[in-house]
Amino acid sequence: MEALMRTRFSNHGFTRMNTDKARPQKTLSRTLSRTLSRMFSFFKTSIATKNAAKVGQASGLPLSATTFGTGGTPVLLCGFWRAQLFKRRYATRPAFEIAARGLKPTATFMGSLRDLRRTLRVAVALVTALLTLAFSSLYAADEQKLIAIIQSPTASVPDKCSACQHLRLYGTAKAVPAIAPLLEQERTAQVARYALEGLPFPEAVTALREALPKTSGLVKAGIIDSLGWRHDAKAVPLLTKALSDTNTAVASSAATALGRIGGKQAVNALLAARGTASADALRAVFDGLLRNAALVRAAGYPPGFGDECPEPILVAAWRDLVLTDYHFRTNALILELSNSGRILHKPALQVLRELKDESVVKAALAKWPELPADAQLAVLDARVKLGGSDVLDTVNRASQSDHPSVRTAAYSAFGDLGDPKSISTLAKSAAVSTGAERDAARDALARIHGDGVEQAVLKQVAIAEPPERVELLRALGDRGDSDAAKVFLQNAFDQSEPVRLAALEGLRKVAAPSTAVPLLDLAAHSKSQAECDAALAALRTVCQAAQDKEQTGRIILGPMAKLQPSERARVLPVLIELPTPSVLEAVQAATRDQNSDLAKEGMRVLAQWPNAAPASYLLSMAQTTQTPSLQVLALRGCISVAGLEADTAKRLDLLLQAIAASKRPEEKKQALAQLAHIPTPEALKKVMDYLSEPDLANEAGLAALTIAEPISKTNPDLAKETASQVLARCNTPEITRRAWAIRGKPGGQGPFLIDWVVSGPYNQPGVTGAMAIFDIAFPPEKPGAAVQWKPFPRGKTADLLSFFPDHANCAAYLKTKIESPKDCDAALLVGSDDGVKAWLNGAVVHANNVDRGLTADEDIAPIHLKEGANALMLKITQGGGGWAACARIVGIDGKPIKGLKAKAEP
Repeated sequence: MEALMRTRFSNHGFTRMNTDKARPQKTLSRTLSRTLSRMFSFFKTSIATKNAAKVGQASGLPLSATTFGTGGTPVLLCGFWRAQLFKRRYATRPAFEIAARGLKPTATFMGSLRDLRRTLRVAVALVTALLTLAFSSLYAADEQKLIAIIQSPTASVPDKCSACQHLRLYGTAKAVPAIAPLLEQERTAQVARYALEGLPFPEAVTALREALPKTSGLVKAGIIDSLGWRHDAKAVPLLTKALSDTNTAVASSAATALGRIGGKQAVNALLAARGTASADALRAVFDGLLRNAALVRAAGYPPGFGDECPEPILVAAWRDLVLTDYHFRTNALILELSNSGRILHKPALQVLRELKDESVVKAALAKWPELPADAQLAVLDARVKLGGSDVLDTVNRASQSDHPSVRTAAYSAFGDLGDPKSISTLAKSAAVSTGAERDAARDALARIHGDGVEQAVLKQVAIAEPPERVELLRALGDRGDSDAAKVFLQNAFDQSEPVRLAALEGLRKVAAPSTAVPLLDLAAHSKSQAECDAALAALRTVCQAAQDKEQTGRIILGPMAKLQPSERARVLPVLIELPTPSVLEAVQAATRDQNSDLAKEGMRVLAQWPNAAPASYLLSMAQTTQTPSLQVLALRGCISVAGLEADTAKRLDLLLQAIAASKRPEEKKQALAQLAHIPTPEALKKVMDYLSEPDLANEAGLAALTIAEPISKTNPDLAKETASQVLARCNTPEITRRAWAIRGKPGGQGPFLIDWVVSGPYNQPGVTGAMAIFDIAFPPEKPGAAVQWKPFPRGKTADLLSFFPDHANCAAYLKTKIESPKDCDAALLVGSDDGVKAWLNGAVVHANNVDRGLTADEDIAPIHLKEGANALMLKITQGGGGWAACARIVGIDGKPIKGLKAKAEP
């Protein structure tokens, strides 16, 4: 309601202004500046005269004669005192720093500072008085002019409103008789009551009170609002009567005003109104009572002021009572915390966390078993925030709670507190818990820090049972402490496999260089494949992290050479992480070993080498070995690493030699895929030679197109010729699409399909837009559904909008029967407005969900026609505007298919 009154008032060009702050800024600034300039000289003279000798004597500093103030008044002021007043050199320095500089803040000196503060208080009062006098004299003449405007019978309402606004700022009691009559006029009442509300004179309040019985409606509500802001206790009887007003705005404003005024009389009126106020005004009544909660409590009423109190008021009142009444606080909080079904339970949780009250927390801990989970969490949070020596006892108690969420919070708190004694509890919890509890315990073990924590973890590892030891080893690995490598190595030989695996995982995480050889031994002699994989993963990480690859390689190669061939085969893959010449030579030697498993593993390792260094060796092995399996591995490895060769000419030569040495199409296809990444005419020419081989045609076609695409900008003729040859030999959809993209879309070489039948239009309520309609399956798409087909006018373009005028947000289906003289691959060229989906013989061959205009042959879809009848159906979506489609079928070479016919049949 107040917002409404403010809106009405603002229509006249005015807004509420704070009585204490509203002043004409520019004029006040000039007045204040002049006044302060005059007063400053007085301050300097009086302060210096009173304190200079005292301060100089106390500080032991030499005095100097300084002239300042108006009229050149000579004042004695010590050097330190000048710094305090003007240079502010020591303005913010504490007493001990002053002493450190040789300035002793004696009792006499501190007394002089107290004298300064008293002097400044007097000065402030004097400034206020002078400003008041200056302000009053400055605007006295203007006030008379404004009063004259208000009293003038010829002045307009806007002029009177403007005068009231200015009088609110600097009017005196003289303006009240002139403004008061405006309260009874509807067009000026609001601005008049705002003006009187801002005048700090008893006459203004009296005028508001006297006008109250003479008004009604929003005007009366506004006057009541102003009386509330002025805290006029004399208006309480009038406002009490207004509580029963039939106008809701008046009653609500009266309740709000009584709440602002306060006092026993106002509170009693509000309490009495609880049973008589209307539903709309009742909220304002309780809000007023809430403003005076202390008086309500003193009257013996409960925190909610009665059973009929709205829940928000009840919560706010109860919260206010708990925060302010120490004696009520503890019992009230415990009562609400203990019962999760009570309205005040959640507010109690929040208050407990905010209070930081030791006595309340202790009382809650005494009731710990009776508290629900959320209350135990709140107590735990409050206890941790308070700190103290017994916080660990609370956390330990919480870790044994019956509620999983409380135990989870306790484990997290252990991680924050950093107590070594909690390591055992966390390890056991991580070992036996699941879900969030286990995650919290593991997280706490990983991040807990403090005096003695590291030693406690290591000690616990030595004595813990295997499940707990697994969790401790996991935590050590997550902490990333390289000093724990010895502990990991010791446990890597434990009898328990989970412990061994956890230790190996920890070794992987710390990646200490000193663990390389032990890990090699563990991997070679592991008891299971899982342990072998874990040891190899750790060793691989160590090799990756090694700064000196050559030295690490030498360290590993020595012990590796002493292993049995089967053991060497097991650990050989880690050498990929050390691609140095000496390591490469060792792997190549392994490929020539008499043990076939070791030789094959050596080939696999070389195939994964991170550079092209072993390519020539692998090619040589492929050309000379008599073992078919080794030859295949060598060829595949050669092709793979040859792709890493930076010199394209050398790469091309390696790949061509690999193809020549290949006896199977699989390796040739692999080599063609690598040749595709050499964008040179020479590579393209070699690739095209394999188009004539049926087993390699599609791979050669893809490789040729991949090469042709980047060179089409510099040599478009060569690229187009390549695309044409590929289209003649290859017919996969991907190859066809890419070849046409290079050669250009085949257009204007075949007749359009002109014979169609149509079904539709179809729509779905609430679905708008062509793209939204696209994926909705209507009857023509559903097998066995009843569909009505109609003949459609013949033409190169199927103009659906002419056939179905004034339709939008729908779809229609076109259907025709294609008679093909033979089985052949072909291309469906489609243009549509908007989206299009195509089915050939019941299978989707093209889909393009777009919102566009019609362009012939815009989409191309490779299709396969069977000899005889082929059913072609198009779905054309419509959002709005144009709605049409056109289509034709050409051969894979873009030319018309001889003997192809179309017939309009469903």
